[in-house]
Amino acid sequence: MTTIQVVGLNHVKTPVEIRERVAFPQDQAPVFLSELRAGPGVDEALLLSTCNRVEAYMAGQAEEGAARAVGLIARRGGIPPEQLRPYVYQFRDEQAVSHLFRVASSLDSMVVGETQILSQVKEAYRIAKEAGVTGRFMNQLFQKAFNVAKAVHTRTRISDGKVSVSSVGVELASKVFRDLADRRVLVLGAGETGELTARCFLDRGVRNMSIANRGAERGEAVAARLGALRVPLENLAEALPAADIVVACAAVERPLITVDMLQDAMEKRGGRPMFVLDIGVPRNVANEADVIPDLYVFNIDDLRGVVDRNMAARRAKMEQGASLVAEEAREYFAILLGPRP
Repeated sequence: MTTIQVVGLNHVKTPVEIRERVAFPQDQAPVFLSELRAGPGVDEALLLSTCNRVEAYMAGQAEEGAARAVGLIARRGGIPPEQLRPYVYQFRDEQAVSHLFRVASSLDSMVVGETQILSQVKEAYRIAKEAGVTGRFMNQLFQKAFNVAKAVHTRTRISDGKVSVSSVGVELASKVFRDLADRRVLVLGAGETGELTARCFLDRGVRNMSIANRGAERGEAVAARLGALRVPLENLAEALPAADIVVACAAVERPLITVDMLQDAMEKRGGRPMFVLDIGVPRNVANEADVIPDLYVFNIDDLRGVVDRNMAARRAKMEQGASLVAEEAREYFAILLGPRP
């Protein structure tokens, strides 16, 4: 009998040092899915890889699929599977359905109520479907997840207030620089997260904004929408000294901002502090940079203090959303697989 299951790890107990090693770029997802389905036990599959989670959703036989998924994720990070297992969770059947609904609804996010995760789940589904590795179970399940996510956000209004990792990062920057309006902001990365972060700073009155990225066409389009200056990636080192605030969220395999680049920038700043928020996974900034004087470097896991305060204010909405998800999961699981013997 077909089992629905999810195997993965996330921000709750897996540090960014591990998450960045096992994260999959979008173009590598089809290869992972092909290998996952190559052996017995997995009839359908989907890979969700974001800054805060790597999860394999499967329909088939539980034991064979789970072991192979863990092995493939561990191999991506160059980590022995037994060392990765303490971070791994596994849910089956109704629990797996409930987990997916929670993820899509942002109830399992670091920043509860953020809406970016739903677009990421939709993109993961699109990639899996185009790769030909979804079927009746996954197609129905993920379409239902999208509907549940919409219902949770509509009924609970949990996303009111432009909640996102980006907005939390801007709040943290305001603790270092009380007045953001006169600060120069450099955003590394012109993807969805980069643009969202830039808009959060603009909402706080920032007038001097630069966008650094690889692709000229994308970077110029984002810069034009934001009224910002586009900086070619090859000029990043020259642009750093002028920046009071740097937000790094590019999709990279290794850090783009090195210790030498930051040391040179801080020398040219003559003692003026710089705030660097690295919300990329893998990280965009060399880990050793946090020892440089007057340089304040934070990664995505350092946002937890601000996140915890925001979660406390949203507790009632979270509980309402969790209750709705549990009810939808119970009802839908019975429809999806039918009664068990």
